[in-house]
Amino acid sequence: MKQRHVGFTLTAQRHVEQEKAWWLANRDHPEVFAEQLEQALKIVATIPGAGSDYAKSPLPGVRRVYLRRVALHLYYTFDDDLVVVRALWGARRERGPRL
Repeated sequence: MKQRHVGFTLTAQRHVEQEKAWWLANRDHPEVFAEQLEQALKIVATIPGAGSDYAKSPLPGVRRVYLRRVALHLYYTFDDDLVVVRALWGARRERGPRL
């Protein structure tokens, strides 16, 4: 299987930094955040179609995967060579991220 490169938008970078800081400050096992994110990134880099369509997106082709242990969604788009992470957003929020 082809392994795509993974890039992050500035918005997604900020989301990751914010969530990581929160996990480091508020959880007994902060390593869970990094483990879950790394696992999700490996999946979307290898099998980008694994995520579900995010129909509410104004951007075409946005998909998301659920990071169960941290209750976050990873929003992304992809092509033949690259996966672009668009957002990392709390799954329990009443609205989705601005893409």
